[in-house]
Amino acid sequence: MQKIELQNQATMLINQLSIEKLREAVDYLAELRKKDAQNGTSDCEVPPQNLGVAIHEIFKPFGGVKLEIPPREPMREPPRFD
Repeated sequence: MQKIELQNQATMLINQLSIEKLREAVDYLAELRKKDAQNGTSDCEVPPQNLGVAIHEIFKPFGGVKLEIPPREPMREPPRFD
């Protein structure tokens, strides 16, 4: 009978420890979120709305990229299925 009681007590202690650790983690994350909201800053920057500008900004530190744009040509004839 004592062994079962000890097992039950041990199980209760383990559950309590797990719940306490979980509560601590949740409290810690809530605190971090609160501090981040108060600072009004975040680690990530919002990219510009224009994709071309965003790509230009990425390559700007490396001296940019020079691309040769081929001239436009008329469309080819569509295939015929006679």
